[in-house]
Amino acid sequence: MKNHRSRGWIERNLGNSPGNLESSFQFKPTVRFVGLSRLAIALAGAELFACGFTTAEVRLPKVFGSNMVVQRGQPVRVWGECTPNANVRVSLGAQQVTANAGADGSWQVSLNPVGLGGPYTLTAMADGGTMTLTNVLCGDLWLCSGQSNMQLPARDVDPVEQNAVLVERPNLRLCSVAKAPSSKPLSSADIQWRVCTPDTARDFSAVALFFAVELLKDPALTNVPIGLVDSSFGGTTCEGWISQPALASFEAKDLHDSMFGIKPANLYNAMIAPLGRTTFKGVIWYQGESNSAHPETYPALLATLISEWRRQFHQPNLPFFVVQLPEYANLWEGFYWPWIREMQAKAAQSITNTALVVGIRTTDGFNLHPKEKLEIGRRAALLARQVAYGEDIIARGPVFKEATVEGSSIRVKFDTGGDGLASATRDAVKGFAVAGADGEYHFADASIDGETVLAGSEGVFHPKTVRYAWAAIPHATLINKSGLPAAPFRTDTLPCSNVEIQKQRVTRRVATSTYEIVIDANGLAASLVFHGAQFLSNEPGAAGGTSIPGFWGPRTLTNIREIGPRLLSCSNEEVTLQMAFDEKSMQWTITNRGKEPITFQLALSPHVKVPDSVPDGKATLTRGTAILHLEGFDSITNTPAGAWLLSNIKAGAAKSLSLK
Repeated sequence: MKNHRSRGWIERNLGNSPGNLESSFQFKPTVRFVGLSRLAIALAGAELFACGFTTAEVRLPKVFGSNMVVQRGQPVRVWGECTPNANVRVSLGAQQVTANAGADGSWQVSLNPVGLGGPYTLTAMADGGTMTLTNVLCGDLWLCSGQSNMQLPARDVDPVEQNAVLVERPNLRLCSVAKAPSSKPLSSADIQWRVCTPDTARDFSAVALFFAVELLKDPALTNVPIGLVDSSFGGTTCEGWISQPALASFEAKDLHDSMFGIKPANLYNAMIAPLGRTTFKGVIWYQGESNSAHPETYPALLATLISEWRRQFHQPNLPFFVVQLPEYANLWEGFYWPWIREMQAKAAQSITNTALVVGIRTTDGFNLHPKEKLEIGRRAALLARQVAYGEDIIARGPVFKEATVEGSSIRVKFDTGGDGLASATRDAVKGFAVAGADGEYHFADASIDGETVLAGSEGVFHPKTVRYAWAAIPHATLINKSGLPAAPFRTDTLPCSNVEIQKQRVTRRVATSTYEIVIDANGLAASLVFHGAQFLSNEPGAAGGTSIPGFWGPRTLTNIREIGPRLLSCSNEEVTLQMAFDEKSMQWTITNRGKEPITFQLALSPHVKVPDSVPDGKATLTRGTAILHLEGFDSITNTPAGAWLLSNIKAGAAKSLSLK
């Protein structure tokens, strides 16, 4: 459907230069992403941005909707379109204002702040047409944006944590912005407002929900309506969320596409521009994974993003809360995460009214999309109460101030906010390392002395510099007495190095006279040897071993239990893989408790000979003189790295696989 939004309307309301409207749009999926069908559905809805209006003579963009929240204590800006040059009347509660539409049909008004609570009715009338929005509340409106860890819905978090958010809350309103790119700034998007119920919360950002729930625990905010606008998209770079004119100051080599070939600025165009001049209480920003390969440019990118959003929303001091990336063990795009964490901290420190939500000490670090989100939301809410609401509370952990050499040790001073220093464990403080002139760091023995920590190592006689929590999964225990952690820091200026000794989870191994199988820490087979011959592929990711693709990448079954001498159970909240072992065979039972079908994949070594099909679910595999008979698979797919055997399990069903 054709977009009838005028150039003049977009320029007046978003401030974009005309040149930005002419950029070409090329969407080229470049990676294999399990669950892409969901994304395709979202992208297919991109054309709905222009037709998110009624057929009445007066139209509002979909950022306005029944069940919405308007920001308390601020003028309420309303804009839209109608017949050119028509008179428009807009009412909110007892207020009514008028305006004349321009020659292009665009109009905008500003109403005085309304009282806390509601519900109110918002009505716009012109040329006999009326658009009415009901159940509008006045409270605090928060924009929650970023990539996949902000997008991760409540249904995918730890089941224990889910209980805190899957609750009906009439005063909490959830707004979702459709996930799609655009080559041009859009004036409206597919945006939906809903009252928070267990059903609507299941598919909403878990971090945003935990943030709101923690805010509402504050007695001063318990009766304040909260609106959450989730505008997030997995796999996206920071530059994807910045307007095209603002990116002109960056060199082309410093700008990178997001996943699926989404170009810089194209997320801003489709998911931020349509928010127009909405007034917010603040922004929670959880992103950085997709910029970790280029950490040096991140502070400038994030500073530009914050400046541009503040400009668009006409809020020069709009509070931003930047979630620093938590633990993650693996190299991501060739880099460990201490370096992007450092740049997130630098950005937050250099930008006014911006605070860093420390992410470490929230997860075990073995999942790119950790299921634990409650603590992130809690820490963000504490900072919001301090910065955005002006409460006199302890909201930060110890903040590094300075380090001085004292003989063979280094004394590190912290700003504790009067809350003192402590260790999260009964042992001595962990997480410090010191280096001499050679820059070779040694883990340090550390002790708390007032508001300082004294750190030293027998291997470093003349220390020069100190680091804290400087690892992909730092074993770092320094906190304040309120339990909030100190952020990672370093005093050296050494170049980025990506060599770390990483701890790994525990694996399981079963060996008989016939076969040997190794189950990795994710609950999936990493090796399967029959009569001395390896049958599994050792390719990385889903191309190796066994796997269960999911929307967020391969599912992990990290709840691993030995439930009998010959029985192993590997599970998560929706899937269980139970393995029964015999001397010459195995029986695998996969139970799918989720609401969607899943596929179990067995990736084979390219040296294994496979049949062309699996009639009746049976297949015979050979490698040399070793023979493996399988039952329960539905199909076979050949890839350059070797064949995959696939078994489909319906929602709410179980299936058995036999290997002998």
